[in-house]
Amino acid sequence: MKQVALRLGMLALLVCLCSLASAESFTDDDGVEWLEAGEYTLYWGEEVNASGYMIKAADFSPSKAFDTDSDYVMLTVLSDRSESWQTILAVNNSNIPDNYIFGDRLNITALSVVTGNNIPVPYTNITVFLSNVSQTPTVVIEKIDKTIIVEENRAKEVYIDERAHIEVKIRNLRVVPTAIQLVQEIPDGLVFDPDIDMDWNFTLAAGGQRSYKYSLKALRPGTYNFTGTQVLVSMDERIYRKTLNDTQLIVHGPYINLTKSHSAESVQVNDIIEIQVSAVNEGDRAAYVSVSDEIPLEAVLVGGSISSSKILHPSENITLTYSLRMDKAGSIVMPSAKASFTDPRDYKDIAYSRRYMLYVADEHGQGGYEQDGYYDKFPQASSFYDNINSEQPEIVQEDHGMFQIFYDLMDAVKKFISNLRQK
Repeated sequence: MKQVALRLGMLALLVCLCSLASAESFTDDDGVEWLEAGEYTLYWGEEVNASGYMIKAADFSPSKAFDTDSDYVMLTVLSDRSESWQTILAVNNSNIPDNYIFGDRLNITALSVVTGNNIPVPYTNITVFLSNVSQTPTVVIEKIDKTIIVEENRAKEVYIDERAHIEVKIRNLRVVPTAIQLVQEIPDGLVFDPDIDMDWNFTLAAGGQRSYKYSLKALRPGTYNFTGTQVLVSMDERIYRKTLNDTQLIVHGPYINLTKSHSAESVQVNDIIEIQVSAVNEGDRAAYVSVSDEIPLEAVLVGGSISSSKILHPSENITLTYSLRMDKAGSIVMPSAKASFTDPRDYKDIAYSRRYMLYVADEHGQGGYEQDGYYDKFPQASSFYDNINSEQPEIVQEDHGMFQIFYDLMDAVKKFISNLRQK
């Protein structure tokens, strides 16, 4: 019994040693350490999750009566970062490799590819290795620095009416042509020079150099944070990646946020409603601001002021409050308020509040708004200073079909009469 127990113990030890031996690792010629993640058998259409990478046997070479050296498998890989790759592997084939490295992190080798008419489903045996991420970045950066030189010059501060200029210079230190790609994420609120070519995927000749220049313009003042430019270099059928330093762009200037709100929750003919217009300087520079509003033809001003002007320092505001008596029932378009402003650098622009529809009922409750969902459709206050051209907001209009030209003419006459009243 002791001998049987001893033999079983030795057998268990051998199994344990074999398991340890299978957990292999190796370091390639570039100094990258690869750790074994497992060995898998994949049948046609099957996929396996190897440490966050979904590996699928998407297709095989056409089946023949017997296996040949030309048999291959097509693998697709999807990472948990939504990256995707595809490659073809074969065994003992001088034209198709048996190994491929995906994104500098995943290393797959085909051990066998089995097709043929005498099996129900073709399959492949593969080994999967993952790079030791604690060591790889240093090796990758050193390899890139010995391959290319990248210089990035960025504007640090600009004014709201100026363009921020950026230049990236790349020089190839190798004695062979090298494929390079630059990837830059642009923060929201910045727009490109319309003539820029964003295809930054190119090949540099041996010892060659290239310069990329572009400019950006801000939609409003503020601080814009740039993540570092990604530099991808293709060498020896692998992709090496380097990230440049993060940067900031500070855009100075005034920014006038204009809002308009009304007080009434239910409106009938001859009701008095309060209107409030507020202009706030949300920029970091002072500006002379002139705010004015327009009274709809269906209303009469009964109190307050519809215009004012003032020098607004950062965070200061102008507020107009006035009262209107609604003299007519129906769907009334409440016009946009306007804020014209100029700063000491003679930078000028105009901000508009958003227009909205006010429904007014007559004394019999006809022609008014529907209670349900009315104030959801027409918010009480909003800003329209959301585009660089400060375009007029879209007017809410009713479509009168072929008679629209007559309604347009009537609106023009009403506006002319209104201007005469205000004078």
